[in-house]
Amino acid sequence: MRSAAQVILMKLISMKKILAIGCGGAGMFSLVVASQLRKGRFQTIVLSDEPDIYCRCTSPYVLSGEAEMNDAIQPESMVCDYGLTIVHEKAVKIDTDQQTVLTAAGTVYPYDELVIATGASPYKPSVKGLDGKNVHTVRTSEDVVRILKSASGAEKAVVVGAGVIGIEMAGALRQRGMTVELAEYASAISASIAGPEFASKITGHLTENGIKLRFCTLVKEIGDTPEGKKTILLERDGVQETTTADMVIVAAGVVPNLDILAGTGIDSEKRGILVDSRMRTNIKNIYACGDCCLPRSAVTGERMSSAFASVAIQQSKIVGFQLAGFPIKYPGSVGAFAFRTLGKEYAAAGLSEEAARKKFRIVVAGNAKTTDIYNDLKGKQPLEVKLVFAGPFLRLVGYEAWGNGVIASAETASFAIGMRANIFKMLHFNYIAHPSLTPWPFMNPLIMATEDAMNTLMVRIKRFLRIQ
Repeated sequence: MRSAAQVILMKLISMKKILAIGCGGAGMFSLVVASQLRKGRFQTIVLSDEPDIYCRCTSPYVLSGEAEMNDAIQPESMVCDYGLTIVHEKAVKIDTDQQTVLTAAGTVYPYDELVIATGASPYKPSVKGLDGKNVHTVRTSEDVVRILKSASGAEKAVVVGAGVIGIEMAGALRQRGMTVELAEYASAISASIAGPEFASKITGHLTENGIKLRFCTLVKEIGDTPEGKKTILLERDGVQETTTADMVIVAAGVVPNLDILAGTGIDSEKRGILVDSRMRTNIKNIYACGDCCLPRSAVTGERMSSAFASVAIQQSKIVGFQLAGFPIKYPGSVGAFAFRTLGKEYAAAGLSEEAARKKFRIVVAGNAKTTDIYNDLKGKQPLEVKLVFAGPFLRLVGYEAWGNGVIASAETASFAIGMRANIFKMLHFNYIAHPSLTPWPFMNPLIMATEDAMNTLMVRIKRFLRIQ
């Protein structure tokens, strides 16, 4: 008769070992989902090279004072209560033949199934002085602590990069009362964020709130004055200029963490790890999800990066189902995201009108101008929405919104894009109306934008048929 200890040992030996590299949302929740679908079947270990579980999206709000750092750092019990073990060791090598992972501490962890969720790191352009004092990137809790220290008593900041992170951080610093300059190498906000129509709304809002925008500007060098301020050498159209600041934030984008792939044979490209519709890599028993992977777009079928927390969580759940033996497919990302800065909101999903015209022969766009709540309420704020329909079936492929109260229409549009809804189905959208929660019932932005697109379509058809 076996002892209790022997029974436990035998059970542990027979349990499948699942290992995740990366303790962001993707790595954690893939194992949480698997362990809950098949309770008691897995040994689950997460290797983390960060000291805590930090909610990165909260960084601008910690900086502006709308959130506290302690609240943005989540307790490890959030996942450990589901049976996961978090090990704070950096994974440095994967042996796909032996199915093991080596850490920097010299520990070897065997696995039956491996999840690569190594995330991404801030992109650092080749600029002299980028590693100097009071020059910061934005990623970890430690980064934000250093930024807070620099911002204390500071009067002026230069933000490098007009992406989502750069815009949010510039807005947060301005909200603190600082003078802010935003330098961007491109001529406008990236087309991957907003089409020209909405990009101009965003830049206009930043300018109106006192942020100095420097587009077509290259940061050449960052130095120090004898008084301890930063000097930033800028170049535009061959002309150089120096500005000074108390601190610099570099938000020039992110790059996936792919060093761990060396020698593994796992297919990847510069933008991330290639995965199939079940988030599997080309190597058996190895999955990838989150910022480090490159799945296909639900709109175009092309490979696209996954640098959004919501996308990472969705992908992690797909991986969790695979690990538990449920072959659910990932439909692809629509790239939906939103941000708020200085009292205004922007959201987008799918393709802009300009991007859609490069992919499809038939494109029809519709616009709506409404308010976030009933127009007769004193607190109403403007809301603008644009929908893009494309292809022979005129399915919804794009959405943009600016103003206040964007999230309701953004999430609905994101779902409709993923479900491949066309212009006719969008006209039948059943929505809710309430004075303090939504626009007037006859001013729903999705319906208004769809009807506007239908009007444009009918004009084209009549012109083609020569109907008066």
